[in-house]
Amino acid sequence: MLFENTEPDHNLSQTELAYNYLLGKILSCEYLPGQEISEKMLNEQLSFGRTPIREALVTLKSKNLITVYPRKGMQIRPFTKKYINEIYQIRKLMEPHIMLQFKDAYAKAMLLDLQSELESCKDADDAFFYKKDIQFHMYFIEMTRNDALIAFYENIMIETYRLAMFAAINRYSTREYNIPQHAKIIQALMTENNDQIAAAVNEHINYSLVTLFRVLDHLEELKNGPQEAGSRTQDSA
Repeated sequence: MLFENTEPDHNLSQTELAYNYLLGKILSCEYLPGQEISEKMLNEQLSFGRTPIREALVTLKSKNLITVYPRKGMQIRPFTKKYINEIYQIRKLMEPHIMLQFKDAYAKAMLLDLQSELESCKDADDAFFYKKDIQFHMYFIEMTRNDALIAFYENIMIETYRLAMFAAINRYSTREYNIPQHAKIIQALMTENNDQIAAAVNEHINYSLVTLFRVLDHLEELKNGPQEAGSRTQDSA
């Protein structure tokens, strides 16, 4: 699983190394949403040759992380309100339902360990903190033992992580609220109260969704601010 704590594998092929490198750049938003990239640029950065890079790009395209425009180039998938809403609609449909259905399967000690892990890294950098955040959410999905669901949800979590990093670099980090919101989810699961579980999960997901919309609104204001200011001045005259 992508966000597990594993040691680096030194026997990876060049294609796998290229994929991991590019995925890391995308997830960290070092390659920004909407940024244009090219094979030439990537070749200069990696020096692997065209084939490994092209194969890595095919995999990234299959995960909807890049968009390829024939004879024009490539672009890191941008974030729109529609796309973000679709990601979070999936989460709101699935996470509360799964937690309710499998609440008896969650070991109480493991729930407390998950909370302790997140609290212990509250002063860590954003990349590490949000990795732990993703592990928290994936635990509940992995307990279904449904391989198809787990694989599907890993892609949802990839975008959730990228969105969290996107908010953080734009100074809209949600991390100070994540720990108390997770604590509320765990407390509801500990008491196995269905209404409290659903309410806590939806509150947590909705808070992140609203924050991300604020990020997009803020960036749109920065983009159009001078124009709008000029327009208001003309109207006043």
